[in-house]
Formats: sequence, structure tokens, C-alpha cells
Amino acid sequence: MHRPALTLMTATLLGLGMCAPAFAANNSTPTTHYRWTDASGVVHFGDTIPSSALKGGYDIVNDQGRVVRHVAAELTPAERRAAAATAAREAAVKRAARQRQVEDSQMLSAYPTAHDLDQSQQAQLRQIQSDIEALVTNLRSQEDSLTQLLAHAADIEHSGKPVPPGVNKRIADQRRIVNDERNVLIQRRDDYANSKARFAARLDHYRALRAKFQTGDDPPQQ
Repeated sequence: MHRPALTLMTATLLGLGMCAPAFAANNSTPTTHYRWTDASGVVHFGDTIPSSALKGGYDIVNDQGRVVRHVAAELTPAERRAAAATAAREAAVKRAARQRQVEDSQMLSAYPTAHDLDQSQQAQLRQIQSDIEALVTNLRSQEDSLTQLLAHAADIEHSGKPVPPGVNKRIADQRRIVNDERNVLIQRRDDYANSKARFAARLDHYRALRAKFQTGDDPPQQ
């Protein structure tokens, strides 16, 4: 009378017993393995890693031998400084590239054609040239004033009298003014030459960008 119930219970227990190992296997914690190279260049594997190998760097691998994570070797202070300097240079290069990309995008948006860009640049050159002409005129005026002061001092000396301190001071002040004006004029002429060269290179770059994007490449994004 009780055999069917006993048979059902036995089958149930056997089923649970068969499932238990599979369940345990699926929930087992994977073992952490290490791979490192010693001072002689020999590669080692192990579930633990000696302290002597920590400074040289090592890999953490899974049960299939695949690298899960690489732990870099410890750096000396000099190596850390060199690495920081390299990272700084690389960051600067990336910032400069991003800045050029923004500038290229702005230039293409502001000037629909190369002619538009050239006209804008020529207007800036004309302004610099106008500044130079004004500086030349002012310099000549200051030089005339200095010449007059020097002639006045010479007349006093020819008369046998000493040149008054006030006149000497005016001459010294006027010389400084003339020298300052000359330096400004030199700088402005350098600005003109540098701007002209920079504008020519910029126009060439603009044309190269336009030609590139006409072939189907996407324009730079801001």
C-alpha cells in the first residue's frame, strides 16, 4: 500500500542529489591566478605571487589563462617624473589638436569662400599699414623736434655760454621719445611681415580644408 509513495520520495531525493553538484559548480568562486616574469626572464604562474615579483609588474589571469588585469611595475621617482612629463606633453598635443579643430570649424563657418577670407585678411593688413604710416609721420615730427633742440643747444655753445640744464633735460627726454617711437615702428613693421606670412599660410590651409571636405570628408566639429 505504501510502495508508490516511497518510490516517489526516492526519485525526488535522487533528482535533488544529481542537481546539487551542478548547482555547486555554477556558484563556485573562480580562482585568481598570477603570471609574472622574474629577473632572469623566466615566466611563472601561480595562485600566489611572491613579494619580490610585485615591483616588476604582473598579470592577473582567469582559469582559462586570459589576462583579466595587468598591474604595471612600480616606478622609481625619476621614472614617475618622466612619465608625468610624457603625459603632460601628450595632453598638450591633444589640447592643441582640439583647439585647431575648433578654429578650423569657426573659420569655415565665418568665411564661405577663400575670397571672403582673403578680403578679411587684406583689410587687417591695410590697417597695420595705416598704423605704420601714422607712426612714420609721428616719428618724423619727433625727430624734427629733437633736431631743433640740438640746434638750439649748439647755438648756445657757439655763443660761449653753457647749455642750461633745462635744455639738456629736454634733449634727453626728446631722445627717449624718438627711440621709443622707432622701436614701436620696428615692431609694427615686424607685425606686418609676420601677419602677411601667417595669413598666406592660413589661406592655404583654408583651401586645403575646403578641398578635403568636397571629397566627402566631414568638416571639423566644434
